Amino acid sequence: MGLVMLAATPLHAAGPLRPIPAVVHAHTTWSSGDFTLDGLVARARVVGVDAIFLTENHLQRFEYGLPPLRNLLRYRVEYPSLMSQGPEPFLDAVRAANARQQDVVLIPGAEVIPHYYWTGNLFQGTLTMYNGQKNILVLGLNRPEDYRDLPVVGNANAAHWGLGSLWLLSPVTLAVPGVWLLRVRRRRLVRLQHVKFTVERRFTGCGVLCLTIGAALLANNFPFRTPPVSPYDSEAGLRPHQAVIDFVAARGGLAVWSMPEARDHQLVTVARMQATIHTDPYPSDLLRTDRFTAFGGVYEDTTTFTQPGGGWDRLLADYLSGRRAVPAWAIGEAAYHREGQAGKRFGDVQTVFLVDRKDPAALLEALRKGRFYALQRTPEIGLALDQFQVILPDHPAAEAGDRLALRAGDRPEVRAVIRATGERRIGIQTLLVRNGSVVHSGRGETPVTLQWSESDLPAETSLFYRLEVRGPGGHQILSNPIFVRTGRGGSP
Repeated sequence: MGLVMLAATPLHAAGPLRPIPAVVHAHTTWSSGDFTLDGLVARARVVGVDAIFLTENHLQRFEYGLPPLRNLLRYRVEYPSLMSQGPEPFLDAVRAANARQQDVVLIPGAEVIPHYYWTGNLFQGTLTMYNGQKNILVLGLNRPEDYRDLPVVGNANAAHWGLGSLWLLSPVTLAVPGVWLLRVRRRRLVRLQHVKFTVERRFTGCGVLCLTIGAALLANNFPFRTPPVSPYDSEAGLRPHQAVIDFVAARGGLAVWSMPEARDHQLVTVARMQATIHTDPYPSDLLRTDRFTAFGGVYEDTTTFTQPGGGWDRLLADYLSGRRAVPAWAIGEAAYHREGQAGKRFGDVQTVFLVDRKDPAALLEALRKGRFYALQRTPEIGLALDQFQVILPDHPAAEAGDRLALRAGDRPEVRAVIRATGERRIGIQTLLVRNGSVVHSGRGETPVTLQWSESDLPAETSLFYRLEVRGPGGHQILSNPIFVRTGRGGSP
């Protein structure tokens, strides 16, 4: 194996692909953002962003009820969301905004809370809601019914009829003893010295109690359909999250785990009652779910999942070995609501897609195939990955997300070109990761060209290469992998 670090030469990606800088995970006034659609488009023009993946809050409804009448004796808080405003007008508004201008492509989507659950006691001050920020971004769904039917906590539209409905309807049976107790009369003979008389006893109170209990339970259980998951089920685990991933995949959409290492902890007080809202970082949950498209790999927080040999490389190795259905790509996740929130600025975190045309279908397909890289920058300067390819003579160059089939004994070469915008010179560190191990770590000033040669590959070898670039002040690039496989003997 060998490495050459050279001054940058004008190497360019083969074919007509061109980079489209995009912001993934942005909110507007349709949910929890400050900008309108047109206002966000104007902001994107200023910072040079060509596409925005909108992820409006799908359902911002949180509730807690006292047992056994959790639906009747409940407190509910709701914030603007797609389900409160309606997915149809949102999708129509995005289409209209795209029709008014062609500079910035808007792609509709949603940020989904598959499941939150409660533990503890309200009156003892131990009530805690977990996983309200363990979210999944849903992209590529264009039908209103797909948003309405998402199987998430609190979504009555996703509730279904089943055997559980019989249990929810069972309180109607209390009408039988209730009516009987109202109608029945028990007579008994009473003897008082020389006088006999009959006393009639009625059970009106018991009958009314049975009917009242039955009516209360029926009102509590209405509309008698089983919800996809209960906010009081602390044993649901990752089943609700996998159900959302599978639902989205079945409808041709893309599911993205949102900021897996972010944490959330806060105390809220309502009517002098206190509750805790808590979400732990959940990178290990990515290893326990499958068929999602991507995850937040670069965002404005500390991340360890993408470190060489870490969780992401385990996901990619599992895909190569056939233990996972699809690879998992790393996106740059903005989580943008308003300028200055938590120090964020629109465009500081980007996902740069390589596409042959700038439209929603091409961008979604690039996301599906992993043809992009994640980027963190500042308004003044940013890094750019002009090339990241695996090259072999007489073979088309493989881009990020590609799968290159080779023969045993082939010696592919990895090439990369990194520069800073405005022809600026900044010091960077480059890490070339091969199957989870760093095979090259180098430092230099932009622009930089990396060329790294592989040794003779044995038969039936499976590899992936990916690139990390780190600069001062939080500047970074995280490429998606290129997969290489060799066949048996002389066959690819």
